Amino acid sequence: MKILIIEDEYSLADAIATTLQREKFGVNIITNGEDGEYEALTNIYDLILLDVMLPKKDGFEILNSLRKEKINTPVIMLTAKSEISDKLNGLENGADDYITKPFHMRELVARVKVILKRKTNIEDTNILEYSDLKLDLATCKMKVNDNEIPINGKELDLLEILLVNKNQIIDREMLANKIWGITSEAEYNNVEVYVSFLRKKLKLLKSKVKIKAVRGIGYKLEEEND
Repeated sequence: MKILIIEDEYSLADAIATTLQREKFGVNIITNGEDGEYEALTNIYDLILLDVMLPKKDGFEILNSLRKEKINTPVIMLTAKSEISDKLNGLENGADDYITKPFHMRELVARVKVILKRKTNIEDTNILEYSDLKLDLATCKMKVNDNEIPINGKELDLLEILLVNKNQIIDREMLANKIWGITSEAEYNNVEVYVSFLRKKLKLLKSKVKIKAVRGIGYKLEEEND
């Protein structure tokens, strides 16, 4: 699982990253609000640790932006503020948890694991849907109305990622890393080839769902209007 840390105190961010890496999490650190927002909006993470007081854009603005774009990645707010109004502000705007600095690393790890376990339990389903398209992970079939076709291998992996993150632009590098692995020599054109395969299957099923290429970034799902 991969975690994004948006925290301007680099020494703290590095300490958190080191602790999480020991727990076998993948970690990325961003130290300002604008870059952190862009990273959170355009890449796939299982959880975000988000500081409130950030240069360029604060954590509440980033959280609002994520939820406005219907990105439901779990967020734990990190802040030196302890006022109840700040905690309520974060929680009411879509944060999943709130931890006040200074905190013990064991407490942070425990909260991270609780949130991720909760997310896994909620999303423990074999059926992923968007518009008229369904992906049955148990039978490895794509379905549109009464029509269905088998799907497997890298195509299945790619479609699953697109559907899990259906309201999000997914970076090509992230797709390559998720499907072929970080140490793989797979290039971006591998992603393009499998996107092409999926597009043909969607066309065969006469689905309203299209895979849109976002120039210079990656891909996202869109519903074609009648």
